Amino acid sequence: MNKTALIIEDHPIFRNALLVFMKGLLGDANVVAANSAEEGIEVTGSGKVIDVILLDFGLPGINGVEAVVALKQRIPSATIIVLSATEERREVDAALRAGAVAFVSKAVSINVIADIVTRVINGERVESAWITAHGNQTIVSDTTSNLTPREHETLVLLCQGLSNKEIGLRLGLAEVTVKMNVSRVFRKLGVINRTQAVLTARKLGIGNGGNGSNGDNGGA
Repeated sequence: MNKTALIIEDHPIFRNALLVFMKGLLGDANVVAANSAEEGIEVTGSGKVIDVILLDFGLPGINGVEAVVALKQRIPSATIIVLSATEERREVDAALRAGAVAFVSKAVSINVIADIVTRVINGERVESAWITAHGNQTIVSDTTSNLTPREHETLVLLCQGLSNKEIGLRLGLAEVTVKMNVSRVFRKLGVINRTQAVLTARKLGIGNGGNGSNGDNGGA
């Protein structure tokens, strides 16, 4: 099966190096490149199927976690690999929680990038990891252990796309109480909105059966 890739990188030398490598791996017709997340989102809206996204974390315009979330919303099935010069643990953790499968330092060799891309393309399971020039670290932990039973129930219902009002009806709670529970869930998971909460929950194996149909990606 032919796989396709989107490279989003504003540095021309690094972008060209990635293009040469990815085209050698997948073929010229199966690789496209963009200079910004906005341009990358336009590419994904053209009807072209994208399997793997190599995303620079420090782009101009939409960048960082915001770019990961935007791309994940546009093409949920795509595997996102973040490439970055930063080594801030908070940013790494946020990117993985937003839906990236790996956060790879630009200080690593092209062989290291090639290894993880090849594993993804071959359908191998890749645990959320921070890959640096000094080695790999898996940093996403099961933060749901800090949730109360009621907060856990709330998170499961969030994954099903229910609104605060619908969650209240399901659990027999006032809407204001649900709102407070949702806020506590956000805080304990280290996320800022419903989209990130659902992505984190699914990464941890919670709510994978939800349909996410409500579309309320705002705050609590």
